[in-house]
Amino acid sequence: MSNWSLRDTIGILIVLGITLSAARTVDGFAQALIVLVGVILALLWIGNFVLHGYNDALQSSSTD
Repeated sequence: MSNWSLRDTIGILIVLGITLSAARTVDGFAQALIVLVGVILALLWIGNFVLHGYNDALQSSSTD
């Protein structure tokens, strides 16, 4: 997680902001799908850094 930067935080906020503003323009099931896609993108983005940190921790412990 040491590679997490302000750029990544702003990127996630932009993705969520765009999807939530797009969700306001539609109703019902489409709105839920748009919000779901935005949340999934944000979670994948965060998960990428979590898994990279986990992989780095495994690699550093195996070299000791």
